Amino acid sequence: MTDRTNTAPRCGQNDLISGKYSEMRNSVFAYILRRTGDKAEAEDLVQDTFTRLLEYREVICAETVRSFIFRIAGNLVVDWYRRHAHSEKAMKYFASCSPKASDLTDETVRLDEILEIEQKCIRKMGKRKGEIYLLYIHKGKTSKEISDMLNLSRRTVENHIFAARKIVREGLREAAG
Repeated sequence: MTDRTNTAPRCGQNDLISGKYSEMRNSVFAYILRRTGDKAEAEDLVQDTFTRLLEYREVICAETVRSFIFRIAGNLVVDWYRRHAHSEKAMKYFASCSPKASDLTDETVRLDEILEIEQKCIRKMGKRKGEIYLLYIHKGKTSKEISDMLNLSRRTVENHIFAARKIVREGLREAAG
C-alpha cells in the first residue's frame, strides 16, 4: 500500500518541471554555453540542472521555478569550473561575476610598480647580494641550497638575504611615503 499524500504533490511537480524543461531548455543551454564555451559540457549541465530539480524534495512554486532553475545552473557552472580547474577561464568567469573586477587592473598596475621598485633596489645592491636575493625570493631556493650552489658559507648567504630584504623594504617604504 502506497502513501498517496506523498505522490500526488510530486506528480504535479513532475508535470511542472516537465513543462519548464520544454519551455526553458534552450535558454538554460544558452546561459550555460556562454559561461563554459563548451557545447557538450553545456548539454550535460542542462541535463544535470533539470535532474537536480527533479530530485529536489521540497515543494516547488510555479512562480519561482524559473529563477530556481537558473540558480541551479549557475551553481553547476561554478562546480564545473572548480572541477576542471580551467584556471584562466575560471579567473575570467569569477572576475566577470565579481563586483571587484575593475580592481584587477589596479592590482596588476600596483604589482608592476612594486616589481619595478624591487628591480631598482636590486640594481643598487652588489652583484652577489642581488643574485642571492633573486635565488632566495624568486627562485625559492633555501639558504643551504644557495650556499652549496655559490660555494659560500650558509651564514654569509643568510647575511646577504637579510641585508637585501632590508634594502627592498626601505625602497618600498620610500616609494609609498
